[in-house]
Formats: sequence, C-alpha cells, structure tokens
Amino acid sequence: MATAPAVATPPPRTGRRGRRARRIAGTLARLVLTLLGLLTLLFFLVRLSGDPAGVLAGPSATPAQLDAVRAGLGLDEPLPVQYAQFLGDVVRLDFGTSVFTGESALGTALGALPATLLLIVSTMLTSILVGVPCGVLLDRGSRVTRALIGSTMTLAQAVPTFVLGVLLSYLFAVRLGVLPAFGSGTPATLVMPTLALASFAVARTARMVAAELEQVEDQDFLRTASAKGASSRRVLWRHALPNAFPAVAAALVVEMSFLISGAVVVEVLFAYDGIGKELVDAIFARDYPLVQAAVFVIGVFVVTVNILGDALLAVLDPRTARDRA
Repeated sequence: MATAPAVATPPPRTGRRGRRARRIAGTLARLVLTLLGLLTLLFFLVRLSGDPAGVLAGPSATPAQLDAVRAGLGLDEPLPVQYAQFLGDVVRLDFGTSVFTGESALGTALGALPATLLLIVSTMLTSILVGVPCGVLLDRGSRVTRALIGSTMTLAQAVPTFVLGVLLSYLFAVRLGVLPAFGSGTPATLVMPTLALASFAVARTARMVAAELEQVEDQDFLRTASAKGASSRRVLWRHALPNAFPAVAAALVVEMSFLISGAVVVEVLFAYDGIGKELVDAIFARDYPLVQAAVFVIGVFVVTVNILGDALLAVLDPRTARDRA
C-alpha cells in the first residue's frame, strides 16, 4: 500500500518568537554593557584630569574652602563610594548640575544635541546626494572618469577634517566673505561645517556604492532585464542600484556614529553650538557633571545608531538575518 509523501511542516512560530526574543535581549544586554564600560572609563579618566575644586575655589582659596568645595561635589568620599554613587545617579538619569552654569547637566547636554543632529543629517544628505552619483561613475564611468573620481575620493579621505575646515574658512569667510566663519543657528553657518564633515563621508559612500554595484552587475536579473530590451540607464537605476543600496543604507546609518566624533572637531573649529563643543568646553573647565552627561548622551546615541543599522540591514536584506540566526 502506497504511503502518502511526507509534507514538510513549517517551523513552529514559538521558535521564531524565541529567537527574536533572544536577539532583543542580546541587543539590550550589549547596549547596557557598552554604556557601563564607557561610563566606567569616563568616571576614572575625568578624575585623572585634575581637581575641579581648585578651579572653582580659585588660586587664593584656603584648604578649608577647598575641602568645602570637594564635599559639595562628593569628591571627599573614597573612590569606590564615589563610583557607586555615580552609577546610582546614572540609573536615575541624575548627573547633577553644571559646576559653572548651575543648570541640569543632562538638560544642558540634551539641549545641545539637536544642533549636532542637524549637522549630522545635513552631512548624511550631502554624502548621499554627492556620493551615490560619484559611486555610479566610479563603477560605470569611462577610464578617465574613474581615475579622476577615484583620485578625488582618495584626496577627500586623506585630508584631515580640521585641515579642510581651516581651508574652507579661509576661502569662503576670509577671501570671498560669502559665509560666516563662526556661529550657529542659521543656514549659512551650517554650510562650512557640513562640507568639512561630509568630505570623508562622501568618499566612503561613493566607494561603497561602487563596490556593491560591482557585486550585483553579473547577476541573472540584470542580464534578463537587458535581454528584454531595457536600456543600460534603466537597468542601472531600476534594477542594479535598488539591489545594491540596502547594504549601503545600513552602512550609512552606522556612519552616523562616526560622524558624531568628527562633529566634535568641526563644532570647536567653527564655534558651532552642538554637544561636541559643549563637551570640549566642559572638559577644559573640569565640569565633571556636564562632561559625564555629555558623554552619556553621545554614548547612547552611538550605540542606538549601531543597533538601528543592524536592524535596518536585517530588514532590507533578509539574508543577513538568516545568516545570523
């Protein structure tokens, strides 16, 4: 008697939910451990930079006055006690008040974050609008075009951000006088910081686009589209780029975490009132609460952006999620 062929049963949904729950738990654990390591390193580094009590009390302060300032800041306690108190404050999101402004340290850091996010978003838009066409030409252009763009991208990656910023300031602010050299809050003050920060990002985007196009150009669906009479331009923009862009898009999201470190240099150079400049000013002033709050905000931003980049890549390219499962 013939038996019916076995029918493959789909994997149970509980297994999928379990894997998803484990991925979420692992992501949250990575977030917590990364922030804990960052804040622990910060706690000990800021205390090696000097005694803020001497800065606040002034050079003519008496020992009694210095002791009073240290007690007010909690610096008279043993280091393990300070560390335990610091972690408790982090859990409560209470970093104290800024030593010099008297305002909430976390509120001050968060207040400076939107200006930095605006700078990063404008940089990302510039890198996409310029980098994607350059990447296409780097892969599909003539030999002369590829050599010219490749040399330009190499130069853009080789010139340090602060050097490019100085050159831009000299050209557009000093020589031509068409842009303000310092400040923030207006579209004109955003132009030079964006150009200085976008230089490396544009080159990186162009090279990523070219590399992804090279990987998909021999795929069967492109040959099929060409065989059906589609023009080379249509094959490129309707078929090749959409299949090459998922990995580029995820990498661009992760690139935002690198841009915030470059934004620190750019903001100081152009006196742009973002969280990077706020952090540098607080370091020089030995404003412990504001330094800790600013680093915490930046750390949360960087870790969150990296997690979002991984999630975006899994959504845009499901093969990645299957490979990691």
